[in-house]
Amino acid sequence: MNFKKTTLKEIHDKLVSKEIKLTDLIKEVILKSKEEMKSNFLITLTEDEALRKANELENNIDANNVLTGIPFIHKDNISTKGILTTAGSKMLSNYTPSFDATIAEKFNEKNSILIGKAALDELSMGGTGLLSFNGEVRNPYDSNRIVGGSSSGSAYAVAKGIVPFATGGDTGDSIRKPASLSGVVGFKPTYGSISRYGAIPYAPSLDHLGFFTNNVEDQAYLCDATYGYDSKDFTSIDNKKEFVKNINQVSRRFKFGYIKQVEEIMPEELKEDYKKLYSILNDQGHEVLELEFNKKLLEAIPATYMMISFAEAVSTHANLDGIKFGVRVEGKDYMEIIKNSRTQGFGETVKRRFLIGSYQLKSENQDVLLAKSKKVRRLIVEELDKLYKQVDILILPPTTKPAPTVNEVYGFDVDQQEDGTKFIEDILILANFNGMPSITLPFVCKENMPIGINLNAKPKEDLEVLQAAKIIEKLILENFRQVGDLNE
Repeated sequence: MNFKKTTLKEIHDKLVSKEIKLTDLIKEVILKSKEEMKSNFLITLTEDEALRKANELENNIDANNVLTGIPFIHKDNISTKGILTTAGSKMLSNYTPSFDATIAEKFNEKNSILIGKAALDELSMGGTGLLSFNGEVRNPYDSNRIVGGSSSGSAYAVAKGIVPFATGGDTGDSIRKPASLSGVVGFKPTYGSISRYGAIPYAPSLDHLGFFTNNVEDQAYLCDATYGYDSKDFTSIDNKKEFVKNINQVSRRFKFGYIKQVEEIMPEELKEDYKKLYSILNDQGHEVLELEFNKKLLEAIPATYMMISFAEAVSTHANLDGIKFGVRVEGKDYMEIIKNSRTQGFGETVKRRFLIGSYQLKSENQDVLLAKSKKVRRLIVEELDKLYKQVDILILPPTTKPAPTVNEVYGFDVDQQEDGTKFIEDILILANFNGMPSITLPFVCKENMPIGINLNAKPKEDLEVLQAAKIIEKLILENFRQVGDLNE
């Protein structure tokens, strides 16, 4: 089955009507996965578990549950009981959890079928897809280019049509940027809407869970299945809405806005594409407003993100010491075991971020670095609040050019920026600073490669941003050229 051109509801209807057999569908997905293993997109293939569940459900497809029997892939930082969970790190390459993450439980309850655990940049640290311990994951359209990260394997799986959806994690833009570079839909909900209990963290004050799909409407089914308060996650909130029921129930006109200082430094050709979309939206009766944002705060985004995320990361992962669980490298005493295990267990990017984070956490540096970065974050959030007094939906460029080649990666790490205009490559971090819902969808095609567009709404307006995205998705398909299907 070609998942690129099929919605979750259409797959469900075919299963209910017996037009396709569930076991045949799952066997086909497993075969596709095996054929793609050389791409490194999967760390673990759960073939036996998937086939066993397909056989159990074959004659018990719930007509009222669209996710019954739907094959999917988890990002490998989602804990899965009895299934290897590595977070893309050699340090956890032997770790098998004894429990399920809440999000894993919810998909188990829906009887969706897990096909495997997807590769990611180690411990979710990286934006390229090149930093997983099991090998590089590259762009599904061009293997000389990056797919983006950290949720690289999940983006690859959906873009290739291997599965119709995959879970991801987003600390800075780790769902939404790879979605742009690989031509799929990537959604990060409001902070806390989906429980992170059982998800191996990067930076807890910035971390979100979310999804990759081939269309906006499929995101609504996944939100309905996973939103809800969870007492096991102290950041969890009750933001549950009836997404499927209401995503198409839009009678209003939206006020869209874009940030002047961002669009000024976009490539001219891409800027024209955005202007064309704004003109179409105006013709449809919507408003598109130009918004001002403090330039100094925009330029501070990468540094602020580094200060906060690196400090949280080194603190959060202090338990990865080779003693409690994970890979152990022997030494003459406790301290040497920890030193040897962490030296051999972590990659260079993780080590660098841990060093920077540790430096900030030194008592003499906390006021100068970490505390100041939190104040800047608050100023950025206040600036965003001002924007949402003027508009409903904020439009941002998730990427400004096609995926770079591996040899010319422009932002191999966020701490290797070249100049003050590079904030445009990290602009999506805004949504992690204030926790707002944020979605990237396919927009235009350059050099026969996809470039996405990103929509945001104020926190808790998740339904509103999905409704707006559904409207824009239709306009884009009618008015802009898209990259051809990978499977054709």
